[in-house]
Amino acid sequence: MIGLGGLGHMAVKLAAAMGAEVTVLSTSKGKAQDAKRLGATGFEVTSEPKTFEKLKKHFNLIIDTVSAQHPIDAYFPLLKPYGAVALVGAPPQPLSVGAFALIGGNVRFAGSSIGGMRETQEMLDFCAKHRVGSDVEVISAAKINEAYERMLKNDVRYRFVIDAKTFAQ
Repeated sequence: MIGLGGLGHMAVKLAAAMGAEVTVLSTSKGKAQDAKRLGATGFEVTSEPKTFEKLKKHFNLIIDTVSAQHPIDAYFPLLKPYGAVALVGAPPQPLSVGAFALIGGNVRFAGSSIGGMRETQEMLDFCAKHRVGSDVEVISAAKINEAYERMLKNDVRYRFVIDAKTFAQ
């Protein structure tokens, strides 16, 4: 799993609830405790070059939840042959993918978005059954600008929710 933000924290919870062995790959050492609390069995810091050597051909699947520019090619060597990176984050600019990064490792690069009504209902039922919910910080409508600034600084764990009753105030 690449990234432990708003989308990534739910991906960790869901994968762990499904019985997957989850390793979080993050640039921030400060998220290691959260990763474990959310259900990850492993945590690796990608800003340390030895991480990529250590994890070479280690994963069958990597879910990329990052919505910012990042070097996606660096993660393909971490896949076993026929492994895949599934992109679910949405960076604002196109990601650069070198053909040989895919061909050389015999790996796949795919995208995934939310499903239709049936899949959404299945996910909600699964979350209810396994008590999987998003970690949120409830804010008043008056704090929306502050929350936006905090989000830009990566200072939220992991979603803001606006208390609807504060809109009329």
